[in-house]
Amino acid sequence: MPATVQAQWFGNSATLPAGLNAETGVTWNRDDTQTGSTPVPIPTATGTNYSYLKVLQLAVTGTSTTTITNRTVRISSAFAAGLGMHWKTDTQANWATSYNQQAASKATADQTASNSGATAPTGYTAITTSAVQYDNTSQATSATGIGTTLLMGVELAVDSTYAGGPGSASLGNVVLGYDEA
Repeated sequence: MPATVQAQWFGNSATLPAGLNAETGVTWNRDDTQTGSTPVPIPTATGTNYSYLKVLQLAVTGTSTTTITNRTVRISSAFAAGLGMHWKTDTQANWATSYNQQAASKATADQTASNSGATAPTGYTAITTSAVQYDNTSQATSATGIGTTLLMGVELAVDSTYAGGPGSASLGNVVLGYDEA
């Protein structure tokens, strides 16, 4: 029988290593919360603004005798022009110390040089409609939890070519996948 697996959101270091159910939704914004309401501003001139990092990972919530590998990420539908989403992985220890966003955003700094919403910043990979592996750590499903030292940080990029207006973007779903055998 397969394990029960849930996408989880990890906020500030207080929630590590336990996450919160992300299947109820995650709002990309400038809050270090799962569903905050501080929007990512649309630049009024050439430039790209970034959301706070939203940290995600798949967690076993119902055990089995299988193994999970090949964790992937994709978006369910293409982004509107001027929008992009990017990911990077790091260890739990680094997320807890280096990326704690209580005082300030640890996302990519806003920039004014170009409209590059769809282009991944250095150290990140763009999320597209094609699944890309972000973690291939083997995880036995005999215990609950994330079972990996890696977490994935995801940020939204908005550049000045985005014409949808504030609050009008429908991003589709971030889809986390995995293999289980």
